[in-house]
Amino acid sequence: MLHELYVRGRESTMVGFLPIFLLVWMHSVEHAQGPLLLWTVSLMVVQTYRLLIAQSYLRQPEAQTRQRWYLHQWLGVVALAVGWVSSFALLTMNELGAVFYIHLLFLIGLCSFMLSTIGIDIRLYGAFLLLMVSGTLAVLHLQYPDFPRQHPVVSYGFVVYAFMLLVRSRGEYRRTREWVTARLNRQLLLAQLNAALAEERDIKEKLRQQSEELANRNRELSELAVRDGLTRAFRRGHIEGELRRLIKGLHRRHDDFCVLMMDIDFFKRVNDDYGHAEGDEVLRRLAATSQTQLRETDLFGRWGGEEFIVLMPQTKLADAVEAAQRVRRAIDAMVFDVGDTTFQITISIGAAQLQPLESADALVVRADEALYAAKHAGRDCVVTSPALTVS
Repeated sequence: MLHELYVRGRESTMVGFLPIFLLVWMHSVEHAQGPLLLWTVSLMVVQTYRLLIAQSYLRQPEAQTRQRWYLHQWLGVVALAVGWVSSFALLTMNELGAVFYIHLLFLIGLCSFMLSTIGIDIRLYGAFLLLMVSGTLAVLHLQYPDFPRQHPVVSYGFVVYAFMLLVRSRGEYRRTREWVTARLNRQLLLAQLNAALAEERDIKEKLRQQSEELANRNRELSELAVRDGLTRAFRRGHIEGELRRLIKGLHRRHDDFCVLMMDIDFFKRVNDDYGHAEGDEVLRRLAATSQTQLRETDLFGRWGGEEFIVLMPQTKLADAVEAAQRVRRAIDAMVFDVGDTTFQITISIGAAQLQPLESADALVVRADEALYAAKHAGRDCVVTSPALTVS
């Protein structure tokens, strides 16, 4: 409510400069310039004071107290009422005429105009009306004694009009309070709505993040279900399932298909001499290096321990042996640093090509037999099934 008083006070003060200029223009010809200038400057100072006070409280309404605002407002209202009442004493020539009646209408109109400004506070408006009505009637009886006697209705009408305006101010206060309350409620509802929307956005963002985290976690779990945690090669269960699926389709299409079985030579020595941590590093690097020498369509898996398997669709035995040789040479070229010493490893590889109507288990057994044949042949070589050394 106070904020509304600040706003209305500022607006009415700015409009209130106009009647001052009009009244000065009416009296500028027939009145002495000294009193006219004194009254004009006094009213301008009062209006400027009210404008500055309203503007100051609008800028920092929270920092100002209710008591200080009412003190300034009382001073401004009282000074304004006294200034307009004194205009009869300063600006008239004690003669009745058109200027006198227009001046009187100015005062009546000012009482009505101020209703929209301070009528929402009945105490301020009551004080303003009391000063305006009592002061104006006192001036009329002192300076124009014949006028009240000849027209007593003016005095009574003045009082009745002031009373009506005072009653009207109660309605003005009630409507303004309802309007301000409705506006505050609207602002409160908008603030609550914005807070709810912001909370909803936060919840959606959290749900989105949780969904992404859950999806990532599910991908990681799915990856762990088919990938070996150490080497990132396919697990044995997954590779066996893929092997049976591929062979089942190959029996209908009669395409070429090969399997490579790989095993690290003397891997136990690596663990014994350099520790299991270095042994894990050997397995990681072997898996990564081997896959760089294979095609994207080849499936590389860990069969168990230091033994690996490669499924090679649409591959003849000669091509499989060539790929195995590339892998073997790449592994031979790897160097492992352990402190001040270095070591290298070799692998043995067995290769087998799928035969018509051969089962997955039989194919793996033949590739495994070729691997053991490579072990007995001196290791660091590729052997095919039936046993045939390819150097």
